[in-house]
Amino acid sequence: MQDKDQITTYSIESLKSTQTEIKDFDLFRFEYFAKDIDHLRAPHRHHFYTFILVTDGSGSHEIDFHKYELKPNRLFLIAPDQVHAWNDLNSIKGFVVLFNDSFVALAKGRKLMSAWPLFRPHLPSYKDLTIDERNLWVEELKLMEQEISSPDDFSRDSIFYSIGKLLVRSSRLYQNHAPLKNESQDFLFTFQEQIEKHFIELRAPKEYAALLSITPNHLNSITKKKSGKTAGELIRQRVILEAKRLLAHTNLSVAEVAYKLNFEDNSYFGRYFKKYTRQTPEAFRSSQIN
Repeated sequence: MQDKDQITTYSIESLKSTQTEIKDFDLFRFEYFAKDIDHLRAPHRHHFYTFILVTDGSGSHEIDFHKYELKPNRLFLIAPDQVHAWNDLNSIKGFVVLFNDSFVALAKGRKLMSAWPLFRPHLPSYKDLTIDERNLWVEELKLMEQEISSPDDFSRDSIFYSIGKLLVRSSRLYQNHAPLKNESQDFLFTFQEQIEKHFIELRAPKEYAALLSITPNHLNSITKKKSGKTAGELIRQRVILEAKRLLAHTNLSVAEVAYKLNFEDNSYFGRYFKKYTRQTPEAFRSSQIN
């Protein structure tokens, strides 16, 4: 566990260096990215979206208490605020692409990331690509590399369109999980966005239903149909995830975690956590200490 009272959060420009120039996208070869990243072996968050394409080598990393194998032709999508940590990296090769909403919205009228059926809580964190699909990704990423290494007045636009292509390719890979033209699926994502904004202060489904201008029963019907979980379960899932993050990755006391998550007292937080995890906060914290 880290000796700190909050989880370290990185911007694009601070991830690999201490430069102060603000960035809204970046691209690395994985073999370069894997150098000098001891600070990223500790659990941390990002303020940006990440594509990671592994083309060779092996290893593993963790995303919100799930350990994932790194293997050739595996594409990872990491969303902002997910807690992530690198473990072992063995002769790893590939590409790491970082970008944020402001870059995706480079041109007027372009989609923000919330309009894409990607980086959503219910989706898998990775997809294994066919050789042909992997080659198409590598071709596009190499074009981006060329624009970065020899920039001109049109390079930023070119990179923007390349990322747009990668978003389209990813959306097609995930289309069985999140249909592109599905009003209720979009509504589920809107609800999950509201949870992300308000889970500290709002816990009741009826409060979210009011925000979304629908009835609690209608909200529950949509979430149950599209996620297999009730609205209340999705809210609790987010609260418990944040509690686990703070217990595992900070040195806040259990009482401080309860206060940070807006529980009325430490005792109620303990009962809430145990009810939905079958562990006390203290037992969970102990289980995370290596």
